[in-house]
Amino acid sequence: MTTRSGLRVGTVAVATVLALSTTAAASGAAAHTVDLGVLPGGNTGFAFDINNKGQVVGYSNNADGVNRAVLWDAYGKATDLGTLPGDTSATAYTVNDKGTAIVGRSLIPGGAQRPVMWSAAGTATALPVPGGTTISRAYAVNNSGTAVGFSTGTDGVYKALRWSSNGTLTQLPALPGDLAAGAGWINNSGTAVGYSRNAAGAMTAVTWSTTGTVTRLRGLSGHDSYQATAISDTGIAVGNSYTGTASHAVSWSREGTPSELSPLPGDTGAAAYGVNDSGVVIGFSTDAAGLHRAVKWSANGTPTALAGIAAGAAEAFGVNDQGAVVGFSTGAAGTSRSTLWKD
Repeated sequence: MTTRSGLRVGTVAVATVLALSTTAAASGAAAHTVDLGVLPGGNTGFAFDINNKGQVVGYSNNADGVNRAVLWDAYGKATDLGTLPGDTSATAYTVNDKGTAIVGRSLIPGGAQRPVMWSAAGTATALPVPGGTTISRAYAVNNSGTAVGFSTGTDGVYKALRWSSNGTLTQLPALPGDLAAGAGWINNSGTAVGYSRNAAGAMTAVTWSTTGTVTRLRGLSGHDSYQATAISDTGIAVGNSYTGTASHAVSWSREGTPSELSPLPGDTGAAAYGVNDSGVVIGFSTDAAGLHRAVKWSANGTPTALAGIAAGAAEAFGVNDQGAVVGFSTGAAGTSRSTLWKD
């Protein structure tokens, strides 16, 4: 069911890691903004997750302009994780806290995508998918090696997927009456979160238990489409809710009560993508001109802007239990750069 390839993992030099700016945090401390660098010859990168060891994953382009999955260690050294055999490009989305598994996507020439898991030794494994799949990604993996993600085929219907540590594939159900679903995160207790979508296209945030039971999360009043993007080991979920074209960041308590997370003062919208075990949430805030600014919300919901490397857009995608945040921000040359914010 799976194909294992002992790919050689090449350690590559990256640009010198520089603390380029600081931003005032809610606690009064300063968050340092760090450019994690790119692969040799590259100029663009994104960071999607940081674990409690300080390992970061994402992607960087190389001298040929091809995006490669990258692991940055706690000292800023980057490793090109490679692709599945025959593939040309890859992206890493999550590294578990043990550092024993990384998941993402590997791109097949022609545009198809398949889910991949890398071991700590750098071995890439293709995860199984339902028949007829053209695009599939693994978005998250926990310390037990259980991963979640989605697949879709020529019919365009999304399926939420879970892979056990031995590679066994399970399709996670949509809510009764809905047509599609996607899973975006799984915590170390095995609870997964994502969305279920109905025939009209509206999303409902859901959780899946370890046995695959799907449960609806209550939405904000007056909001008819919303999704969950992450859940902490303490049971706090976060995500996004929509009214028209506006996005609103949402946090759900352990009991399932939703609360809107305010955007930065003067901004018009926000989105939440990660939460740690202390209840610190990260994502972005959108100003009136549509510019995204990386933001961290304290456990009591106070938003703090995270300064980018240079003027321009920035978004935060991952946070660890020490409060370190990763994402991207616009660099001095105007390209997106993998960015670390650290107190």
